[in-house]
Amino acid sequence: MIQFNFLVIPLSLVIGLTLLILPLPEWAKIYRPDWVALFLIYWSMALPKRVGLLFAFFTGLFVDVSQGTLLGQHSLALVVIIFINLNLHQRIRVMSLGGQAMYVFFLLLINQLIVVWIEGMLQRNPPVMAFFGPALTGMAIWPWVFILLRDIRRKAQLS
Repeated sequence: MIQFNFLVIPLSLVIGLTLLILPLPEWAKIYRPDWVALFLIYWSMALPKRVGLLFAFFTGLFVDVSQGTLLGQHSLALVVIIFINLNLHQRIRVMSLGGQAMYVFFLLLINQLIVVWIEGMLQRNPPVMAFFGPALTGMAIWPWVFILLRDIRRKAQLS
């Protein structure tokens, strides 16, 4: 029987990208968590030798193409937060889920800051809640994302 364990990480990011482009009502769009960033944060924390800066860069390009944004915008943001995560992953892995959620909030806030900064340079000014909304919802769902992806990683025997 052939095992496809190497597809677990890319498949989870495809699911994250799908969740990112699903249509939502107008009022809910500013609260949509950045699923791709959440999944990348988890994978770079759990498997830092497999998911690194190059992985984040190319994933960001896919996000840019799917969102129709400036090419490299999300790549830059994801590379920055994954760089921070790779440098701190050993400290963060031992924290409680609540502590990790606060850490993820700050990473997502940095991600949003870079994206909103680039949008501002392009004369597209998003509302203030578009800055805080994804980070707050990402923080709120982090414990479930962590537990789900950890169970998937264990069942796929990724290490």
